[in-house]
Amino acid sequence: MSQFVCLAFTVLLSVASAPCQACWKSASNFRAQNVKIDKFGCDPAIAKLQAKDFISRLKRRRHSSACAAHWWIGNFAELKAKAKEQQTTIADVGCNKAYFSATALNYLAPHYGNHLQLLFKLHDARGVYQKPCGGCNECLQQPPNHTVGGQATVDVFCFEPSEIHVTSLTQARDALYGPPDGTSKPPGQETKVNFHITQAAVSNSSGIARFPVNCTGNVCSLANSDQQMQEVKITTVDEQMRSRGLPYLDVLKIDTEGFDPAVLAGAYESLANQRVGLLSFEYHKLWKRSRGTLKECVHYLDDLGYSCYYDAPVLAKVSGSCWQDAYEIRRWSNVVCVRRGTAMEEELYAGSYLAKAKRKDSPTKAKDMKSSKAG
Repeated sequence: MSQFVCLAFTVLLSVASAPCQACWKSASNFRAQNVKIDKFGCDPAIAKLQAKDFISRLKRRRHSSACAAHWWIGNFAELKAKAKEQQTTIADVGCNKAYFSATALNYLAPHYGNHLQLLFKLHDARGVYQKPCGGCNECLQQPPNHTVGGQATVDVFCFEPSEIHVTSLTQARDALYGPPDGTSKPPGQETKVNFHITQAAVSNSSGIARFPVNCTGNVCSLANSDQQMQEVKITTVDEQMRSRGLPYLDVLKIDTEGFDPAVLAGAYESLANQRVGLLSFEYHKLWKRSRGTLKECVHYLDDLGYSCYYDAPVLAKVSGSCWQDAYEIRRWSNVVCVRRGTAMEEELYAGSYLAKAKRKDSPTKAKDMKSSKAG
């Protein structure tokens, strides 16, 4: 397997308005530690059938991946409960209104009620958003039917460059969860939610960039140079892991409107050292801003020991021998990746087209074996 590393996105870190350029090339100093073999590969026939099935489903339900329900968070919460682990850490890069984190909290801290609804009501009350419900109408989503009980502590690290979003998030955080790192839980709650908010963009290197001042939508980014701008701090996942003394991220979510490859580059050290369990990022036509490709990113992650799937009701694996060029669709969609050799790898595989195809094929094989024995 070829080895990739992502190098500097130099234009992103300058004050220039041009889009950044993603530079991916072979690395002689590749240092990923303890990379596990991918035991859920595809033979060529299955790889083609899976791609055909996924594209067909996407045409029938165009938002099936764009507005993915992230059902795998429920599986993650169940595994946490079975292992009697009582603390979860989430990094939400491109936090926006924090609806991804709210979805996770519906599983990890269910006794608060529907976190999506709770956040929506507070965002809506401010009166600054044209679409406070979210790009996928997240505020209308119901909480999960089944939960396994809350964690003792959930730490959410929210990174958001928009000042308007940060103000809304801070007000909502203080009203719902209280300040982070407090010793007391809100009255009647089993889970202490430490919701840390940092006004910063996240990329592949630290510095200063310019970001739209009054952006309240879902597609604001460093590339919106036609609007009134303000300087914001740029940081990296690796820098935040070091400075905050975080040993592990259970979930790293990235939604930076085309600059997700840059964020992945800035998480190289954490990923290479297997310090991220699950990774979720958005993929669409705005990736032209960073000139990254999905193929490059999944190969990069594959070499670091992560298997990736298109996030949908039925997952479609895109890593390793499962890759097909048909997946380079540049349509609004989500991708979820998992550290190989973990229980969550089994969970994602079980919810994939590959497992579904294997289950469908098993009765036929059993019938053929029975017939051969009878003969």
